[in-house]
Amino acid sequence: MNIVRNMLIVGSLAALMAATAAQAQMYRWTDEHGVVHYTDSPPPEAARQERRVLDDRGITVRTLERARTEEELEQQRQEQARAEAERQAREEQERRDRVLLQSFGTERELLNARDDRLAMVDSQISITREKIRTLEQQQTNLEERRRRLAAQEREIPEGLEQDIASTQRQILVQQRHLEERQLERERLVEQFDADLKRLRELKAAGR
Repeated sequence: MNIVRNMLIVGSLAALMAATAAQAQMYRWTDEHGVVHYTDSPPPEAARQERRVLDDRGITVRTLERARTEEELEQQRQEQARAEAERQAREEQERRDRVLLQSFGTERELLNARDDRLAMVDSQISITREKIRTLEQQQTNLEERRRRLAAQEREIPEGLEQDIASTQRQILVQQRHLEERQLERERLVEQFDADLKRLRELKAAGR
């Protein structure tokens, strides 16, 4: 019983001390007019100002930052977004560096890979150009045939008109394909140039 009674007494004293300490706390802040306020329970508008928590001796034990404005919160969000974008960019660059070093041990290996890729694209470009020349010649022959028939005031077969239209469509398809391959070649040259520059930087840094 004595043990229980002692525990109750200790618990009561602890609760009393905590309550007394809480009551002894004061908040100090300065409003927008420069007036200093002291209170044990600051009003909501005080959140717009920095508040200091004082103990029973008037010593600052804690400082509460003022609530941020919408402009400050937006600026913080932008800074966080910018920091996150920079972090992701660094991680992506590190990933690309690892792939680059794993793919090419020397500059010569990279240059050989570049030459192989460009040779493949150049071959596709040559084949496409030849297709276009063949189709254009075919188109010329078909149109010449139509002109002869028209000059002879003969009926132009529907199949001939369809062949002319079909050939023209094929020419346009091959021209787009040629443009795509040429753009691909330009991108490859730019990418390999950038990779070569980066590989040299990494090797110079001892990677």
